[in-house]
Amino acid sequence: MSKPHPTQTGLSRRTALAGVLALAGSAAPALAASATPDDAELLRVVQAGLEADAAFCQLSEAWSHTVDIPPHVEAQELALADALSDKWDEAGSLQAHTLSGLQAKARLALTAMPLNRNGTVSPGAPEYLAWSLCRDLLGVAA
Repeated sequence: MSKPHPTQTGLSRRTALAGVLALAGSAAPALAASATPDDAELLRVVQAGLEADAAFCQLSEAWSHTVDIPPHVEAQELALADALSDKWDEAGSLQAHTLSGLQAKARLALTAMPLNRNGTVSPGAPEYLAWSLCRDLLGVAA
């Protein structure tokens, strides 16, 4: 069903658009003069998260064929999993301002996804769209 058209107000869409564009153009120098935020903090958080993930994976792989894992190893795994979870939360609360920040965040987000043996998420899974977006940002063929 189509919406009824509003009555003419004497201001054409073209005139209104020109005014908005002129206003936006006049604000551009002020925006350019302000400091562009970088992603230094986000990149630091992501790096710490990726390091925790790598250490967790290495530890898990080293003990993957052991039935009775020693308590100190289980404690290390738990500490690494907690550190990674904290970095997910911390990175999620930081806004990415650059492409490298978005890509770093995508790389960390992939560590939170339940990947198949071949490193993918199956179509139909709730995480599939987010996984696909992360892969797009990283320029990785699916």
